[in-house]
Amino acid sequence: MIVDIEEVMSSYQALPLLSLNHVSLLVRDVWNSVRFYEDVLGFCLVKRPSSFNFHGAWLYNYGVGIHLLENVAMEDYDAINEPRPINPKDNHISFQCTDVEVVKRRLEEMGMRYVSAVVEDNGIKVDQVFFHDPDGYMIEICNCENIPLLPISSTCPLKLHNIGTSHNKFTATSCGCETAEMMESLSKDMLNFSF
Repeated sequence: MIVDIEEVMSSYQALPLLSLNHVSLLVRDVWNSVRFYEDVLGFCLVKRPSSFNFHGAWLYNYGVGIHLLENVAMEDYDAINEPRPINPKDNHISFQCTDVEVVKRRLEEMGMRYVSAVVEDNGIKVDQVFFHDPDGYMIEICNCENIPLLPISSTCPLKLHNIGTSHNKFTATSCGCETAEMMESLSKDMLNFSF
């Protein structure tokens, strides 16, 4: 049986998604992680449903929640004593910021290890800083709003969330070829770090 992929894809409607709501992380010590997300990243502790019968905490800021779930089995992973290398190609959560240099100074003041990188494509530069939370989850802080978001396909219903910057403007092209080339080049540059 031959299936026309384009026809199959166009027959499905996208889910009615609005935005990222929260990221849920398993942690060794909820309160140690709460302090990290409050002190380092500026999240605020918010009320968590009282019906939960397991230890955890909810934090919120910047339009996204972080749900911490305590898991004693995390003790089996020795991320604190044997820190994993900070690798931008590893799983991570990324936050946008207004000044990457301020982030670096703050991390240095706190004695935290980090790796910084600059990605450049056609004169557009993105500064990135990567570091770990107390459980070894990687965090990225970047000025990614410098990258223009351009849909590769003219059929993509890209919905930009206004975050107070004017950098995320885009214009649709008839075929998306230039956009595809730019995004592919930028993606390769971002993945070709050698740490």
